[in-house]
Amino acid sequence: MTLVNNYFSTVVLLLLVIGMFLPSRLSAQSFSPDITVALDNTGDFVKIQDAIDAVPDNSHIPTIIYIKRGLYNTEKLIVPATKTNVIFIGESRDETIISYHIYDCATGGFSNKCPAADAQLWSSLNLQTSATLTILGDDFLAENLTIENTAGPVGQAQAITVRSDRVIFRNCNLTGYQDTIYFWSDAKRTYFQNCLITGRTDYIYGSGTAWFESCEIRSWGGGWITAPSTGLNQPFGFVFHACQITYALNSPRAGDDGAMVALGRPWHNFPKVAWLYCDMTGMINPLGWPDKWNMPYADSSTDLHLYEYKNTGPGSDMSGRANWAGIRALTDSEAVAYTVLNVLSGTDGWNPNALAPIVPVYHWTGADSLSDWLLPGNWDPLGIPDTSEAAYVTGPDTITASGGYFAADLALSDYATLLVSSPSEVSYFAAEGAIIQSESNTSLYGRIRTKDSLIVNVVTDTFDLNAEIIGVHVVQKSGEGVLQLNSDASAFSGHWVISSGNVTATNANSLGKARDIVADSLAYLTIAANATIYTQTALTLNPGSQLILYTDIDLLEFYLGDSLQPVGVYSATTHPGIIGGTGTLTVGRPASFFFVGGANGNWDNPAHFQPALIPQSGDSVITDREMETTSFIFPADIFVQSGGRIRLRGTHSATGNIFLEAGTGYLYSTSGTGFTLNAPTVVLGDISFNLNSRAVPAHAMRLGGPVSGNTKITILNSRTDTENTGSVVLSGDNNGFTGTWDLTAPAGHPNSIATLAGEGENSLGQGLIEVAFHNRVVLKHPACAGAELRVNLSDNASVQLDTAILVNKAVFNGVPLAVGTYTAISHPAYFSGPGSLTVDGKTGVENLLNTVHIFVSDRYIHVEGIRAIVCIYDLSGRKVVDDNASELISLHDLPCGIYVVKYLVNGWWGVKKIIVD
Repeated sequence: MTLVNNYFSTVVLLLLVIGMFLPSRLSAQSFSPDITVALDNTGDFVKIQDAIDAVPDNSHIPTIIYIKRGLYNTEKLIVPATKTNVIFIGESRDETIISYHIYDCATGGFSNKCPAADAQLWSSLNLQTSATLTILGDDFLAENLTIENTAGPVGQAQAITVRSDRVIFRNCNLTGYQDTIYFWSDAKRTYFQNCLITGRTDYIYGSGTAWFESCEIRSWGGGWITAPSTGLNQPFGFVFHACQITYALNSPRAGDDGAMVALGRPWHNFPKVAWLYCDMTGMINPLGWPDKWNMPYADSSTDLHLYEYKNTGPGSDMSGRANWAGIRALTDSEAVAYTVLNVLSGTDGWNPNALAPIVPVYHWTGADSLSDWLLPGNWDPLGIPDTSEAAYVTGPDTITASGGYFAADLALSDYATLLVSSPSEVSYFAAEGAIIQSESNTSLYGRIRTKDSLIVNVVTDTFDLNAEIIGVHVVQKSGEGVLQLNSDASAFSGHWVISSGNVTATNANSLGKARDIVADSLAYLTIAANATIYTQTALTLNPGSQLILYTDIDLLEFYLGDSLQPVGVYSATTHPGIIGGTGTLTVGRPASFFFVGGANGNWDNPAHFQPALIPQSGDSVITDREMETTSFIFPADIFVQSGGRIRLRGTHSATGNIFLEAGTGYLYSTSGTGFTLNAPTVVLGDISFNLNSRAVPAHAMRLGGPVSGNTKITILNSRTDTENTGSVVLSGDNNGFTGTWDLTAPAGHPNSIATLAGEGENSLGQGLIEVAFHNRVVLKHPACAGAELRVNLSDNASVQLDTAILVNKAVFNGVPLAVGTYTAISHPAYFSGPGSLTVDGKTGVENLLNTVHIFVSDRYIHVEGIRAIVCIYDLSGRKVVDDNASELISLHDLPCGIYVVKYLVNGWWGVKKIIVD
């Protein structure tokens, strides 16, 4: 070990000792921070980057940055190379959350990062990847916190990028979807211990050397855990030792759930990955490594070391592994070489285990004669877990809350039980398959987060749960007693199952924003106060259960057994024996629905909507995930928000408007020749049409329109493994589109191209068409370009003329063309194909266009021109003005805010955002 590393360990140990005797800014901590970050201004800084910048340059002495509980989601962080020996310590593993949302994008962003407005906030060095945290400084350490990238299934979006050496993560959550962890630098070393790492696509990747000790590697279906690119002379790549390889449901992308997971795919170079003593889910693809990923030597080279050794679980069966020369089991003698020291020591003798954890982690032993949670003898190490520390209990053990305050984070898993015998309080309780049990009148205060299912077993009497509940999982009430919910649980959006006894909601939002509540036979749900139940919660009363109402409630979904009840008013009078009390239940139909999806994203399945009804004409649907078209003609308006998109699956239609916000769009992924969507499309921000097919020679996205908007639509032929032509074919009247058709991105395959084809009158709208590389715009209808054709061409791009085209005006690369006729023979630099382009210089249509003008003044909409229809929507998708044809439209009844106006004037559709103030 180097002098620097010896000094690093010595200083940290000294800090631990000093912290035991000197006054600390944080009560009962086992360490003394140098810098404290807190969102509530109780620390030295509010922003984490400010704390990093305050660390001395090139310091050999560790700097501990203590980060209090909170969601730190306004910064894209970087630890510069000059900031060495930086230590992040979180107050809570689950509740100190460092979060951001940048992702890689081919077009429409800033420095190839999206959203562009957010990417522009950060330096070029910080934008080399999309990582929430980029680490350049050596000897970085993080403990007891969460780092996440929330961009979702949109592209590369790292939680961390590691470019430095001797990096340690202990007891951390690292979460993302694609490329969660990027090891940028060859052979640089990183050590993970007791961490949770989640993702779907190549989410542990790169060329570094990394050891994962006792970590949970949690995958959504359909992807690859690793994408290694280990150098030929680098002895080790990724080593997973004693890890849990698990499977996650409820992926943010439709179609992931139920799909198998690959151990990895080789990125480039000579990948090396070893799995030793790991427990593997049965959802591992039997091939292990099913993809060669354009590496022709991947299956034949013995320089690829894709090894397994003494793993357990159904996914560990190697009999079906791909027949690659580098995939095999280690021998006993080879496995001896896989130690932390041998893999990570390098030339400086680095041993990450020589540095003791700064945050004590306690594990329940129950060794004392009593199971009291505040007895030191029940914990390993001996002591009482305290503030900023973590305590873990694994089933089937029982820990007794016999009163007092438990200051550390308490996590129960594998159906461990917290027995509450006296009124008690817990700072933070994480339930990952856990039980809370009471056997007499008692109570529990604090904060509970569900990370998996939670059972609350009230054996008898009343259990007052005065704790805030957070999470998305199942909370099941069992036992014959009464569970009384007395706290605001607005952050809970999971599921309530009342198996027996009574659940009584006494406080506003005490049932949270639950997706559903199910009362089983002989169970009771009592609503004892106003606003305790969320209007969009689906309530099911199975035969023999009862709803007791002491106030009036409104719900959108009410089931008796499997039967969804119609709109109406329900009470003890209308349904005696099922409903009791003096209140009423009113069931109504909402104006706005939320698309929640399921095993797929089909738009014709009632279960995919909240409430579980098929939206009708005049309704609005909001989605932030992938929605798939079907043969059902979709009648409602769809607002596609960030993270969402529409996947085309056939020749399908919608009669409602599809509003596409920034970062969304249309796509298909197929082996076929493409798909068709006939629907009015309103573009509210920069979007993309993504064409992904292995069909040869060509495939097409056919849009019947109309398309309206004034932003950018990027067209991508994204298939990487097939040479072909991908086209967007427009056939509708798109005069309402005044933005940019962007064909400047190269295709996924170097020999492929993308085209934009106009097949109908005015189908190219009034927008600018930008074309680069070998991409083309194809004019197939005499009037497809309308009155004016504006094109910017670069590289080898061209305009293909398939027929005789007539326009009043044509502007190429900013220069108007003279009146006349142009062909591929007369102007081969611009044109190809057998047709012609005639410019006649007329201005009548242009003058008519210029008369269309819509503006807001004095809380009125003024439309100049021959108006026909004006519709106004708020940002939740609700239509607030419906097909108004008046000359002057009053906005006085609308609250202040931003609205979307869609209008038909002079025969042309348009869209505009307005502000009502």
